[in-house]
Amino acid sequence: TSAPFALTTPPAVPPIAITEVLTNPAGPEPQQEYVELRNLGDAAAASAGLRLADSEEGDDLPDQTLGAGGYALVVTSTYDPNEGSDPAPRAGTLLVRVDSRLGADGLSNSGELVQLLQGDAVVSSYGGWVSVSAASWNGRSVHRLVQSACDSAAAWNHTPLPPTPGDGPP
Repeated sequence: TSAPFALTTPPAVPPIAITEVLTNPAGPEPQQEYVELRNLGDAAAASAGLRLADSEEGDDLPDQTLGAGGYALVVTSTYDPNEGSDPAPRAGTLLVRVDSRLGADGLSNSGELVQLLQGDAVVSSYGGWVSVSAASWNGRSVHRLVQSACDSAAAWNHTPLPPTPGDGPP
């Protein structure tokens, strides 16, 4: 027998994954940048208590509800879904607006860590494995190819793909 010990488990993180990152939009930067989230769970999930962060700074997400299987775009306060240079979000896609830039100063085209956090716990991340600064990436995005895949470089495309805001991988 052993002495009893206390075990504290962290709170469960919501089943939300970063599934697409558009850091080099055809439209104006950083206004038209976005990070797509998908609720991979069977129940609605709240964004309250979540934070989207780049390598330097982050944005607390406003309290909104993402339906089971649903998509959300984390966008700037000035994002215009009808701007026209990039595809508009699929009808019904939740827009989660933060301040005038995502992260510290917009998302870096040279590749930058983007994390969805709950307190200190990482809910999901994109490791910035792809530099999208080349002309071939203008208006193209990186996608998690299998949305339930682990947060690793192999889970993401490394060649330009069209953005599919709120619509899953191409």
